[in-house]
Amino acid sequence: MNSFFKNIGLYDYLNFNIKTDKSEFLESLKKITYETNTSFISLTPDHGIPTRFEYRGLINKDTFILKRKKHFFDITIFNSIIKGNITEENDKTVIKIEFTPFIYPFIFSIIGILLFTFIGLQEIGNENYFLIGISILITISQYFILKRSLKRDKYNFERELNFIVQKSYQFKSYQ
Repeated sequence: MNSFFKNIGLYDYLNFNIKTDKSEFLESLKKITYETNTSFISLTPDHGIPTRFEYRGLINKDTFILKRKKHFFDITIFNSIIKGNITEENDKTVIKIEFTPFIYPFIFSIIGILLFTFIGLQEIGNENYFLIGISILITISQYFILKRSLKRDKYNFERELNFIVQKSYQFKSYQ
């Protein structure tokens, strides 16, 4: 599926190097992540998660899968999936992160667009091409919404990682 997302431009990645221990980084990441299943469809809705958590997902010893939690007046429709691998090399922690779109709302929107197109094709007999134009416009706008969502989530997660690293350096200087 990642190759499909790469081909259509809905895939982004980030390599992040920090000088902290892997275990310290994992503990810092666990502090902002609510533990939930990897399908992100759980019995706990986003508004039921405590406010101190910014992400939901799973964090293992070497990998993590996260998704940003929706807030009350948050207008973002699609939050991307953040997958990462954590390794240690030469006293540095190397984090390789991939950003892909959340597939379930994307599938439902594509089904809706196909249904809208089918209705439009039925109306071609009446020479009403307006519905087909609307479905094409909706498809193109969905693509750009997903692309913007990936960029925004990459920026937010990179900012969160910088904050974690800065906070760990700050605590090391006090010891």
